[in-house]
Amino acid sequence: MEGIVPVDLLIHILNIIVLFIVLRVILWKPITKYLSARAERVQDELETARKTREEAEQMKTEYQREVGDLEARGREIMRDAQMHAGEQAKELLRLAKEQSDALINDSRERIETEKAQAVVSARQEIAQLAADMASRILKREVKPEDNVSAAQSFFDEVQ
Repeated sequence: MEGIVPVDLLIHILNIIVLFIVLRVILWKPITKYLSARAERVQDELETARKTREEAEQMKTEYQREVGDLEARGREIMRDAQMHAGEQAKELLRLAKEQSDALINDSRERIETEKAQAVVSARQEIAQLAADMASRILKREVKPEDNVSAAQSFFDEVQ
């Protein structure tokens, strides 16, 4: 007989029911325990991820604030440096002007001294030339003291 045998069918149904009960008793609690533990781990990981994201957002905000503060401080430092450089430039210009004024005054004094020396030297040469001319004209020797006194009186009259 090749058909369906009711006893075999009943045995198979009983085997399935027994297997279901045994598997439910043996495996159901560990599986549900494992699944609930896994669900808790997932929930904890989600909570940790949320906290980490919030901390990251807070750190990002703090970082942006610090960057803004640093940029402001950098601008302030640049402004101070520019002011300091301007003051140094003014001081250098003042020192350069003082030095140039001192050089000009020094040069003027040297020019005056050299001018006075040139005038004295020129007077002496003119006196010598005048004495030489006078001695040639007079055909006699004129003493240097006479030359100096004659030249001095001439220059006194000219001034």
